[in-house]
Amino acid sequence: MTATYNQVCPQATTFNFQFQILEDQIPWNLTNYTATMTVRPFLGSTTKTLEATTANGKIVVDAPNGRCTVTFSATDTNIKAEPYVYDFVLYSGSVVTRILEGQFLVSAGVTV
Repeated sequence: MTATYNQVCPQATTFNFQFQILEDQIPWNLTNYTATMTVRPFLGSTTKTLEATTANGKIVVDAPNGRCTVTFSATDTNIKAEPYVYDFVLYSGSVVTRILEGQFLVSAGVTV
């Protein structure tokens, strides 16, 4: 159930990304799920550039409506402007589901 969705994040700005998971047009109930979004320099890298989780509060899950919101602060996104890769993974007990993956392009800012 992995979808590819490329992101553009303006450098040194607050980044908000929200999406809803549907199955047959019905919101997926995310009760008891946790989530992680990891941004890395390249596929296969062991270095984490950014990480949002439900535990660190950078991911908020609206369980009954199947919605997830990721927020990185301007300080978080004050990183080198270049392409990275990311994925968004849900966890429920021993079940691990990658929902999204793709490019995470940090675009250069003039006022940085």
